[in-house]
Amino acid sequence: MSYYIRSSGREATFECSSTGAKLTGKQKGLEPLTLKRSLAGYPSYEIITVNGVTDVVEHRRMEPYFFMTDDPAVWSELGVPANNAFHSDGARGR
Repeated sequence: MSYYIRSSGREATFECSSTGAKLTGKQKGLEPLTLKRSLAGYPSYEIITVNGVTDVVEHRRMEPYFFMTDDPAVWSELGVPANNAFHSDGARGR
C-alpha cells in the first residue's frame, strides 16, 4: 500500500504483488487518525473508500505492515458508518 497527497486530496493505492492488481481509494482527512487512548501516536488509522466501500486501515507501529480493522469500537470512535463496511464473506454492513 502506498499513500499519496495530490491536489485533489489524499489517496491510497493497494497493489497485490502476486497478481499486479491495483485499487486506488480516497483517504479521509489530512493526516492519520488516532484514538483518544493512543500512546505516542499509535495505533494510527486511515479511513479509505475504494469504489464506494469504506474500510479502516490500522498501523500498529512504524513498520511495513498494516492491518484492516473491523473493531466496532474503533469504527465508532473514528466516526465511520458501519453500514458501508465490506466483510471477508463479501457482504456489506455490520
